[in-house]
Amino acid sequence: PRFYRGDLLFLTNPPGQRYHTGDITVYRIPGAEIPIVHRVLETRDVFIPFDYGEPHPKLKLPPGEHQLMLTKGDNNHVDDIDLYRGLEWLDRRHIIGKVRGFLPYIGYVTIAMNDFPQLKYALLRGLGLLAVIQRE
Repeated sequence: PRFYRGDLLFLTNPPGQRYHTGDITVYRIPGAEIPIVHRVLETRDVFIPFDYGEPHPKLKLPPGEHQLMLTKGDNNHVDDIDLYRGLEWLDRRHIIGKVRGFLPYIGYVTIAMNDFPQLKYALLRGLGLLAVIQRE
């Protein structure tokens, strides 16, 4: 894997940006709390005709052109279809962004504060004490 727990990821997701095989994306499946960072394995372009007038019954996509994606984790032997909770492909609405850079281990501060609430309160008390002492 390229990224580990605690790495801070920098993402981009401009509206006209296309995704290509090999891009590392961050996506969230409806109903899942934690986003997933996996590589694009395959893409497909589909056009939903406007004569439907409502979302396509199978893909649940509005009329128009859409890019669909299939992803896979670097350490996984199979694609992510089992993670999609009934979806066959990811659509643009599921993608949070494409990874453009990262800083290793920076996120451990946030993880530590969430895993150990006492640390968070101690840090807040310390900052409050500093604010009172440093007052001019």
